[in-house]
Amino acid sequence: MLSRVVKIDAATFVDIVKVQPPAVTKFFAQYPDGIASGSELADALPDLMDSREITDIAAGVRTRLLAYLRAKITDFDGCTDLILVDLGYSASVQKSLRRIFDREGIRIRLHGAYLLTLDDAFDDIADDDTAEGLISDRIVTPHVKRMLIRNVALLEQLCCSDEGSARDYRGGEVLREGDQRPAAQLALANEVQSGTLAYASRARELAPHYALRPDADPIVAARWAAAVLGRLLLLPDDDELVLLGCIKHDVNLGTQALAPLLDAGFIDDCIVARGLSAACAAPAPPMWLAGSFAALSPSHAYLYTLFGANRLPANVFGEAQCGTLQVGLFGPDGQASLETVTVYHTGLSDLRLRIPLSRQMAVATIALPLAKLTRAGMLHGITVQYGESAAKAAENSNVKAIAEGRLIDAGLERSGRQFRATNEDGMLLIPVDGFEDDVAIYTVALTALDHDRILAVEDRDGNGAPSATLTWRSANSAQASKGN
Repeated sequence: MLSRVVKIDAATFVDIVKVQPPAVTKFFAQYPDGIASGSELADALPDLMDSREITDIAAGVRTRLLAYLRAKITDFDGCTDLILVDLGYSASVQKSLRRIFDREGIRIRLHGAYLLTLDDAFDDIADDDTAEGLISDRIVTPHVKRMLIRNVALLEQLCCSDEGSARDYRGGEVLREGDQRPAAQLALANEVQSGTLAYASRARELAPHYALRPDADPIVAARWAAAVLGRLLLLPDDDELVLLGCIKHDVNLGTQALAPLLDAGFIDDCIVARGLSAACAAPAPPMWLAGSFAALSPSHAYLYTLFGANRLPANVFGEAQCGTLQVGLFGPDGQASLETVTVYHTGLSDLRLRIPLSRQMAVATIALPLAKLTRAGMLHGITVQYGESAAKAAENSNVKAIAEGRLIDAGLERSGRQFRATNEDGMLLIPVDGFEDDVAIYTVALTALDHDRILAVEDRDGNGAPSATLTWRSANSAQASKGN
């Protein structure tokens, strides 16, 4: 659990586990402001707490939880079966309860009824227990299921109670975390829930009059549920983005953080740095990935939905080498060198080039000869990624954009994203910031406006070796022209 927490401090740790061993306090004191990552804490925890402390904590949680269940469920100890109703997804609460019941000698069978299920996670359900999902692998493919679950945070927030998450139990009552969500968001969720109940109640009254039996065939009903839910989560319209885009996600686990559901800027930067396919697989946050794509454009949302359905072919929407370009690297003392970088074209006919730098190179400025690529174009953005190696940097989803105001024009005229080179030597000067790791990759994405189709070709030299060149079909001529 802790390994999935981005940041945590000692006070939050105490809120979660209810104890504060001295070794844990010393661990947090080593970090700036006493804040460590969850993965670092998880790695260190076996050396910070002995097994007796952990088992004592677990025993206390079990005792308080069972007291709560007995207070809320009539004749709990006489029950033979209990049904859990939840959104899903891997039956983790059901499995945890099963382990608690087994340890305490409670023989009640547990049955999970879920909206969305990752069916391959049910292989360890106890033999006498059951778990069933309305939208299961019999309704949609596992690819589609994972896409829905990746974007289910919106539904979760609309279904949440207007109270903080449960953090403990005492005297048969639940103890809750403080709720950080804005009042307007809670009011919207309550309105949605009230409307849903009113709709369901009215539908039950009217259905017999019109011989409507929407649940007569469970498979058909489940398919409709998947279609309706998928349309909302994956292809929101502008009205829905305006209404729902301001919702924040409460991270829970004692944290005071609220993560945005939408972050179109992050997705835009990710597409610049890593390409469309990599952006489609971006980890949270943003919590509502499909909504973030839709905030860029309806076509972005559609492409993301195709990706989630395993229908976005990499050979069409990936990138292909189409040439090389020499860029200038200037040190703080004015020394300069030329480096050759590869130019790629994307499935949307944009150009992308990546400039890898190491800390030892001591580069202060990158001189990018844009006029060599195109005399007129649209600059989509410049990003930087860091890592201990070039491969790690390229995979890093923590993408940082270089602000347009920091770029310097030399022989260029820029208006917003559009640029025009006033001469053949038109350059864009990119400042290089201090390194966060050993390697940095600066990525530039642009569209050439004075040419149409960029082609990925390989010319063979006299020895049969491939020699890549930048090749395009002129927008003003039927003749094909080439340039480096």
